[in-house]
Amino acid sequence: MKRREYILLSAALLIAFTSCDKSNPELVNESDRIDFVATPFHESFIQANQARGSETRNDNIQDFGVYAYYTADVFNPVSSTPNFMCNTQVRKTSNQWTYEPLMFWPNSGTLSFFAYSPYANQGDSYTSLSSTPSTEGYPQLAYTVPDDVTKQRDLLVSVPLIDQTKADVPAGGKLTLAFKHTLACVVFQAKMTAARELPVKVTSITFGQLKNKADFAYGDTPGTFSWTVTADATDKSYTLAIDNNLLENTDISTTASDYLSISPADSHLLLLPQGIDAGDEITVTVVYTLAAGETKTVTKTAPLSDLIKNELEAGKRYSINILVSALADVTLTCSVEEWTPKTVNMPDFK
Repeated sequence: MKRREYILLSAALLIAFTSCDKSNPELVNESDRIDFVATPFHESFIQANQARGSETRNDNIQDFGVYAYYTADVFNPVSSTPNFMCNTQVRKTSNQWTYEPLMFWPNSGTLSFFAYSPYANQGDSYTSLSSTPSTEGYPQLAYTVPDDVTKQRDLLVSVPLIDQTKADVPAGGKLTLAFKHTLACVVFQAKMTAARELPVKVTSITFGQLKNKADFAYGDTPGTFSWTVTADATDKSYTLAIDNNLLENTDISTTASDYLSISPADSHLLLLPQGIDAGDEITVTVVYTLAAGETKTVTKTAPLSDLIKNELEAGKRYSINILVSALADVTLTCSVEEWTPKTVNMPDFK
């Protein structure tokens, strides 16, 4: 099976760099250019430019940002700087991956690469990037979860590639960037204990309180990372309802075997990993239709700690299961799975 890949195709242009051989730009070997492959390490990307934070397939990734550190010997996580590439945007245009200015492998020394997606610029109010070409240490990133669920999006970082040289580049001349989820995903599904003749609907869910802002930090082992809640973080809750189009307007009265998703694909909660505190709760409202068109409303409130043990973890999908009985009772449970599905086939971009 051929794995999906995204190929960066670029035009040739030499960029002079302090540690590179810059004596004659015309002598640049086209094969020395730096290109990338973004692999489907994760389930899906969230597009930054969509009205909602919808999950899309890997072929819909729009862009990512790259930091590259040049060192004469080896990368130092304390003193090295992103002096080679600093938040360079790599984007898809007419099914081709491009970035500028195009960069080439130096004749000596090593390069270390870090990337994230989707790309954030100065107009992005949710992802804060503070590294400059002279900032020492790992790239610095802070993230604020949007209050508006429709603006929440996936945030991914690549497994760092440390101390790379042209000799480390695999066949085809492209560095492989494997991206990982940094957030937790929460979705909702419901079913009946037994089928019922008259309609039953989950009309609203309130989920919280949860911290909304944290600083990202790379771990000592490539591919590991952590989040630290910032001092200015606040507790937030998120309400999904049929009325605000964040829950499916679905009658679950005849659904008694398998759980039915009531989370639209474009309104999954995408939240910061964090511990579950005593005050964190979930409230679910269910409306039963009775004879003669009357309705009965049942509300269930439970501590999140009853459903999610200890903490929300990065790269995990939490499915909140809402079990509704014909006798107007609601039971809540949670199932957890890795947010990492299978590799899929995709033709190379030409």
